[in-house]
Parts: sequence; structure tokens; C-alpha cells
Amino acid sequence: MLAFLAAVLLASTELGAHPMHTAVAEINYDAASGTAAIQLRVFADDFTAALIYDGVTSSDSAMSRYVRGSFAMADRSGRPLPIRWLGAERTGEVLVLHLQIAVAGGLAKARVLSALLSERFEDQVNIVRASYDGRVTTLLFTRGEPAKALP
Repeated sequence: MLAFLAAVLLASTELGAHPMHTAVAEINYDAASGTAAIQLRVFADDFTAALIYDGVTSSDSAMSRYVRGSFAMADRSGRPLPIRWLGAERTGEVLVLHLQIAVAGGLAKARVLSALLSERFEDQVNIVRASYDGRVTTLLFTRGEPAKALP
């Protein structure tokens, strides 16, 4: 399913329009450093429209503030984990946002929330793919869903 949605995301950028509203988060945990590198992929026009709707520009600080309000992680005890903004880059019609989170205890049982652009689009579907401890797991979020635990 993830491969299909990624293909739609990439193919739709070649056509100049996108038939669905989606954001994809890739979380890769490095046990040696105790950190998770996160890449969020969103359609640049949708993301920019969300920032403008909130009355801000698409500066790094505005993008960082928006992401912190709609993407979150908590450790297995429920303690929110601070997000470190590393920057953004545009690749065609897709904006790739780079984040980092320190997760000393690992990702097992950590909670993730991905509500990016859900306030803008009723059909928004967000995918979170997490790689940790030799496993890969995928979480799916639709509008209004609460945080979910990684297995």
C-alpha cells in the first residue's frame, strides 16, 4: 500500500496535479545515537497554502512552527519528545521537511501523531513509516485520529 501511495505522489507531480491529499513521514531510528531522523514529504502547494491560510510566510520558522503543531511524538511513557527542525528542500512539486528527535528508549511503544494538512483537506491521508529494531511498520492517519503507538 505504501508503495502504491508513494507512486501516486510521485506520478501526480509529473502530471501537475494531485488527485489525493497525502503526507508521508519516514522515521529511521539509529540506536547508536538514540535519535530518529524524520523526513516528511508533502505537496508544496498544499503546504504553502496552509501556511498562508494561517497568515504566515513559508520561512523555515513558519514551516517549523506548523510542523510542531501537527506532527508529534511521545516516548513510551507518554512524555512529548522535542522536535529539532533541520530544514526543508523542494524537489519538483514535493516539499521534503527534515526533522530529528532524540528517543533514548527506542521507538517501540512510542506514540506518533501525523495530522499534517488535516485542517485543510477532509480527504487528507497521512502515512508514517517507521524503521527501528530490525522492523518496518506503517501507520495510517485520517482526519481527527489521535496519536497511535508503534508496536
